[in-house]
Amino acid sequence: MKVKKYPQSHLLITNDSGKKLIIDPGYLTYEKGFKVSDFQGADVYLITHQHLDHLDINTIKEIVGENPVYCNADVVSKLAEVGVKANEVTNRQKFSVAGFEIVAVDIPHFEVPGKEVPQNTGYLIDGIFFHPGDGGEAPNHLHSDNLALLIANPWISPGHYGKAIEFAKALEAKLVIPIHYDSRYPADTKEFKEKASDAGLEVRVLGWGEETTIH
Repeated sequence: MKVKKYPQSHLLITNDSGKKLIIDPGYLTYEKGFKVSDFQGADVYLITHQHLDHLDINTIKEIVGENPVYCNADVVSKLAEVGVKANEVTNRQKFSVAGFEIVAVDIPHFEVPGKEVPQNTGYLIDGIFFHPGDGGEAPNHLHSDNLALLIANPWISPGHYGKAIEFAKALEAKLVIPIHYDSRYPADTKEFKEKASDAGLEVRVLGWGEETTIH
């Protein structure tokens, strides 16, 4: 499996058969200079929650076209407002699409002081890679060797990466790809990598458009 990173939490995953899966194409991708056409034609799209840095509601219809989209009930309703028909998934639901085996996992969004947060759903892909969306706490009874890991939110910041490392350890992850540090929450990827490495984690920091292979 190949994982390519784009701004914030936007990932493109390609399986061994060349099928492509896109997760969370948010507005920051286009603010940073990428084009909608760069992400059209994927075989399947997954959305974790409705926040604009994970779902650019203004471009999503043009991006997905007639290709399948999977998301939780909250996002299904949001997409319907712009004429996108999506497939609703529920907690721990297993489904197969485009050669990918996927498990949807509900995880409460991390708390944002003074604000309500939306329903958030992570995805375990082919049993080896987990994308938590904006999940704040590791889900119970879930294991993934590889993990897209938030390293920036109100509770995780430079000098305070303990909660991120705890999240990875709870899933027994061996390799993490940092995400969610291209917006308002600060992060120091070099410092995080040092701290996580000391905790026994392999960290691959990917630039925008950079790809890595995982197993």
